[in-house]
Amino acid sequence: PTSIVPNYHGRMFSSVLRANQGILKQKIGLIEALIAKHGPEKAKDIYKRNCPIAKASIGQHVRHSMDHQERVVTASLQLVQNQNADDTLSIHYDLRKRGGTDEHDMDQANQRIQRVLQQVEELQSYSSISNDTTISTNLATTPLHATFFLSGNPEAPDEQALPTTLAREWGFVAHHAIHHVR
Repeated sequence: PTSIVPNYHGRMFSSVLRANQGILKQKIGLIEALIAKHGPEKAKDIYKRNCPIAKASIGQHVRHSMDHQERVVTASLQLVQNQNADDTLSIHYDLRKRGGTDEHDMDQANQRIQRVLQQVEELQSYSSISNDTTISTNLATTPLHATFFLSGNPEAPDEQALPTTLAREWGFVAHHAIHHVR
């Protein structure tokens, strides 16, 4: 498709950014729906209460998917600002803090979601500046590494750096967030 569709990479990058914007707005909508249906205090309790079937709370799922989305938005902004011009950027998905404030505090989660949404909207504006497709194409195709632990053994972690692109990682975190928030 890259040879047939003009500005394929730029359009694809814009598409995965829009998907992530939509998912972030759905997270905000989920919080608003909890409050509308149950009132602020009960909504906060429901947000942090573990589901007996899934063994996790809404807050844990939101925090986990936000960790991933936030890592990719940070990498994207670093690339836009040329902070890693000489190095291959790495996104470390498994280096995250479980039990963060936004896992238990719905208001903190909402603030984090709003901040990341604003950053994604900023990236979307970079990629459409004066119809300059170079920025979005460069962002979409910039090589980087996604690193994961491929062992469950904490005494012998096996972190592997897999070659990827920023557009692919935006697609991954959208898919991942859908999995955790739907």
